[in-house]
Amino acid sequence: MIAKSTALQGPEMFSKKNQNFVESNNMFLFRKGLHWFLFKKAIGSRRLESRKFMMSNKSLRDEKFELRKQISLLGGIAITTGAIVGTGIFVSPVGLLRNMHGSVGLSLTMWFACGLIAFMSSLCYCELGITFGASGGDYNNFNLAYGAPVGFIYVWTNFIIHPGQAASYLVFGRYLASLLYGEGCNPSDIVIKILATLLACVLCLVNYRSIKSSLAVEIVFAFIKFAVMLVIGIGGLIYLAGGSEVGLHNFQTAFSVEPISEITISDVARAFYQGMFPYVGWPILNFLTEEMQDAKKNMTKAALFSILPVIALYMLVNVGYFSVLSVPEMLSSKAVGFSFAAKVLGSAAWIIPVSVCMSTVGNQNGAFLGDSRGPFVAARAGHMPKVLSMIHTKYFTPAPALIANFLITFMYIMIGDFDTLIYAFGFTNWIIYGLSAASLLILRRKMPQLARPYEVPLVVPVSVCLISLFMVIAPLVQNPSPIYFYSIAFYIITLIAYYLYMVRRWRIPGTQKVTIFLQKLAGVAETDWEGFEYEK
Repeated sequence: MIAKSTALQGPEMFSKKNQNFVESNNMFLFRKGLHWFLFKKAIGSRRLESRKFMMSNKSLRDEKFELRKQISLLGGIAITTGAIVGTGIFVSPVGLLRNMHGSVGLSLTMWFACGLIAFMSSLCYCELGITFGASGGDYNNFNLAYGAPVGFIYVWTNFIIHPGQAASYLVFGRYLASLLYGEGCNPSDIVIKILATLLACVLCLVNYRSIKSSLAVEIVFAFIKFAVMLVIGIGGLIYLAGGSEVGLHNFQTAFSVEPISEITISDVARAFYQGMFPYVGWPILNFLTEEMQDAKKNMTKAALFSILPVIALYMLVNVGYFSVLSVPEMLSSKAVGFSFAAKVLGSAAWIIPVSVCMSTVGNQNGAFLGDSRGPFVAARAGHMPKVLSMIHTKYFTPAPALIANFLITFMYIMIGDFDTLIYAFGFTNWIIYGLSAASLLILRRKMPQLARPYEVPLVVPVSVCLISLFMVIAPLVQNPSPIYFYSIAFYIITLIAYYLYMVRRWRIPGTQKVTIFLQKLAGVAETDWEGFEYEK
């Protein structure tokens, strides 16, 4: 009897009762989305400790199954720089100069003012990120300050409406095609879209396989971007030192009274929009807070060592442009960076289109990295499909959210013409920036007991709120276009969806089966997330 009892410990000698228990237990796991097939596929012979996957590897046995903290201070600087510096610095100077009626001095002043606004807003985001330690951008602080419906609208708007990414990919495709086809040739739209899609696929794969690879891409391209901007700025100064009459005239008449007297409030508002476009991306680290190493120390440092150098380099680049190109030349240029290269770099002018392509790669890699975390965090809280809250069991990346982000970007690339959406939702970014700064003030009053290792001076969030209010109201007053109501209509639809999905608890039949299928297909599982520190 003793021998028989001991033999029951081996799987080959299970009794009928034990077999039934194992079969019923496996069925339970299947219903929970952790079927034995997924278990074998994802972690091989590792043991299933609970309803979640627990790694049996010695180095991982006691660690939680969650996104890894792999973003160092250098990584944070590279990500922020990559998210900010894209194609804008090669294009926006023309629009800003036009709205300043050709005033060189006011144009440079506006560039500095836009950088200062971006920096102030980033400091507000630093306090929010450090205090709450939550990834997902403004999702968490909007939930706390304004209620779950606002957080729901915010995350779904960011998830579905982001044609700007596709626009950047198409710019990459257009410039790369022009390099491949040669001067004078007009590549077809399908070629441009194929090149754009290939880049999106590559960046999705990089972020899917490893956050370390994504960080390496950001660091390499950040150095390349800085080098290119230094080439433009220093090249222009050398050109000016060589006796450039155009440059000397531009700076001697920088604050000429005639163009300044013609500027209106509407011109200032439009100039701000043009000048802020190249700075967009400064809140990127708030989408990745949970993955930062020592976020309480490194988040503010990353903002300082990324945004301030970018402001200085943007000023240097614009000085370089004005040192070489006359105001009429700049105003007639479709891409001022190319006009500069043709005049200064000569046969090496190809450096600029190549630089635009490289800037797009770094910029959109950062976008992939950050934009996937919003759906991931919202799904974890039940505001999006559950599968988006899962991470890969081998790579520890939010694979479903990354793939979903790629599919939406691919859709916009195929559509190609989405200018109306960009105009309709572009100004709403300022609603978000304003609400974010206001949420900081609300939560200071609402949750005063929380430790705040970093607290931005009161004048900063108040100033950001007032500037955001101006940036939202100005285009509605000066140009009350009906396309702005598209965004309002979308918000109303999203609010109805919140009521049906979150309040009435409506569910599409078969959702659970689809979730299990996708979980098996992607080899992903739920994390061991137990809530934020401030909630405990």
